[in-house]
Amino acid sequence: IAAGRLLPLLEEFNPGDEELTHAVYVGQGKHLPARVRAFLDFLVETVRLT
Repeated sequence: IAAGRLLPLLEEFNPGDEELTHAVYVGQGKHLPARVRAFLDFLVETVRLT
């Protein structure tokens, strides 16, 4: 992470187009922290585009 590089993991695993993505946040209260909301928005846009 410090070097700004990512390493591929589970290269042999290919979920295909039929795989569902779930994001679950278990927190306190009814409001999401801004960083969690931003991450969920990012996931929605990324999944939509791919």
